[in-house]
Amino acid sequence: MPRSLFGRMVLAIALVALACQVVTIAIVVAFGLWPLGRLATGDLAALMIEAVNDWQATPDDASRRWLARHLAEEHGLHLLDAPPGADADWPAPKVEPVQAARLLPYFHLLESALAERSGAPVPLVHGRDAGGGSWYWAALPAGDGGATLRVGFDAARVAVQPSLALLLVLTVGALVTLAAAAAMARWLIGPLQRLVEATQPIGQGRRTAPLPESGPQELAQVARAFNAMAEQVQELLANRTTLLVGVSHDLRSPLARIRLALGMAAERPDPALLERIVRDVDAMNELIGRCLEVGRDFSERETAEVDLCRMMAEVAQEHAHQRVQVRGQRRADCRLRVRPLALRRIVCNLVDNAVRYGGGQPVDIELRVADGVAEVAVLDRGPGIPEGEREAVFRPFHRLEASRSQRTGGSGLGLAIVRQIASANGWTVQLRARPGGGTEACVRLPLEGAAVMSS
Repeated sequence: MPRSLFGRMVLAIALVALACQVVTIAIVVAFGLWPLGRLATGDLAALMIEAVNDWQATPDDASRRWLARHLAEEHGLHLLDAPPGADADWPAPKVEPVQAARLLPYFHLLESALAERSGAPVPLVHGRDAGGGSWYWAALPAGDGGATLRVGFDAARVAVQPSLALLLVLTVGALVTLAAAAAMARWLIGPLQRLVEATQPIGQGRRTAPLPESGPQELAQVARAFNAMAEQVQELLANRTTLLVGVSHDLRSPLARIRLALGMAAERPDPALLERIVRDVDAMNELIGRCLEVGRDFSERETAEVDLCRMMAEVAQEHAHQRVQVRGQRRADCRLRVRPLALRRIVCNLVDNAVRYGGGQPVDIELRVADGVAEVAVLDRGPGIPEGEREAVFRPFHRLEASRSQRTGGSGLGLAIVRQIASANGWTVQLRARPGGGTEACVRLPLEGAAVMSS
């Protein structure tokens, strides 16, 4: 077997096509050529037997010479035992028997037809005349006493070459089949080869040109899925790079302040300096914790049945100690199988974001179930997000405020973590303007295979 997919596909197509060609030839021979051969040899055998009968019924030599001439002119049959005469215009050819292989089934069919009509086996004899012409004749019984009459015909009467025809058909068919199989295999393998070539740069972290999403439906779907995967890989690499750069930047500032504060504290101890060091350490710890959350939430593989209403109540309880009110409005009781840590991380991050930017106003959590989708919405009454920034805020370390202060602008990772976790689980996250002011952050979860119970 060839090692390449191209070679195997060419071989498979060629073998199937050749097998179909052989079967087709067999069907044509069995249901077409063989019946026609039997019919033709039957007619020729009947004519030869009738010629012998007419010969026996003719009383004189002149009539027999006329019969021999008539058979030669009208039917191409020669009576090799016709009586010679000076006035004979059609002398019988002198034929000498020779040994020759008879591959055509036509002669075997003719022998069977002659034996059936004469009642005794009648072999065909092959010979050549003085001019080198090829002849076939049969010695047919002519009257009592074992007399026979040789009736022959020129080999040109059976001017068919089935062996050559079969060889030509198979040869031409094989060449055409191989050429068509190679062209078809190359046409099908070409997109796969381009796909293989495009995977190498992606594995090295480089961007490649999108594959053409054309051709057969299945190959177009593969190309479309590959292009989407390549975009996701590039986005993931960009986010991870931004994450590393942002973490490095955000850690360097508090480390510089801690170093400065430690130097000042060595000369003149001050409780305020120590308090500032503690705040910077807490900020660093929070930033590192956020980064660890990303890896932990992405590594979760097990799913479990979750009651969304109970989960929202637990999230609300966790934020009850803050100076804002989180209210969970129960619209439906919904149970579904999800990765609980991932979903909880998303809801908590959205609530933290709403608390930070809600201006001290109450934050609402709502659950909506409709059209096979569960939607968890976190609503605040903050200043809102401009429409042009609603996608940008999902990028790591993107802040609406120019300040990189943890107190005023956060770490810039909350919504980025939400988007990446949601995408990894097949969920969608969207930010919308809330009627009356504020922001509505929604995470949508498809309910395929989940149990939904409306209360």
